[in-house]
Amino acid sequence: MMSEVCWPLAGGGAARAESQVKGLDDTFKNAKPGTAWGMTETNSIGTSIVGDDYLSRPSSSGRVSAVLELGVVDDGGNFLPSGERGELLIRGTSVIHKYWERPDSIDDFLEDGWFRTGDIAYIDKEGFLYVVDRLKQIIIRGGENIGCSEVESALAGYPSIIEACVYGVPDERLGEEVAATIYADNQVDVAALQESLKSKLANFKIPKYVRISETPLARIASGKIDKKSIQKEHVLELDTKRLRTIPELSTRKRKSGTILYCT
Repeated sequence: MMSEVCWPLAGGGAARAESQVKGLDDTFKNAKPGTAWGMTETNSIGTSIVGDDYLSRPSSSGRVSAVLELGVVDDGGNFLPSGERGELLIRGTSVIHKYWERPDSIDDFLEDGWFRTGDIAYIDKEGFLYVVDRLKQIIIRGGENIGCSEVESALAGYPSIIEACVYGVPDERLGEEVAATIYADNQVDVAALQESLKSKLANFKIPKYVRISETPLARIASGKIDKKSIQKEHVLELDTKRLRTIPELSTRKRKSGTILYCT
């Protein structure tokens, strides 16, 4: 009798929520969930993880391919030990040497063949990679670095939330504040949501502003959530609300022109 075949059920991109990884394993009895990380610049080769390794490390992107090498560096370019977060570097036979006619990208390519991925990540003692977020998508709130994907994963575990997009919005005191747009199949009480996140996130990582979309979140051509447009819309809405809350505006003339101030 032929033994039962177990197929990999793998994907890529941003890390799945832990509940989704477990849900895949519970739903598909003849398949094991997996994921991978790679880039166009690495010819899509990078890391991979599947089966029991993935189930026990759902936020990991796996171990590196045999033809590649990973490293993590701080802001000064110094290599960091296992477990410490920094920018992810990669080198090896499948990594490009440069961009065609892009002299402005020279800083992406370092000595000894290392390429700057633009990802914030860490590697544990067993060699498993954990991608925290894109370097450009880190929210800096009062000096604290917040990874959008960590907050998105926490939101995805809340009942009825189908999609979540997290980003920073301008804040006069802190520089940036955490904000989110969510799409759910049932009504969501924002205060209850924020309270529930306290068991998963530090208080400063909990979104201060939560916007609820009545339709699935906008996506770009590749199928990824269009974070830039969603962020832009939310910032515009917040700016409009702030103007509406100003009780009265008065003007006072100076030589340099007219100044608006609250009374």
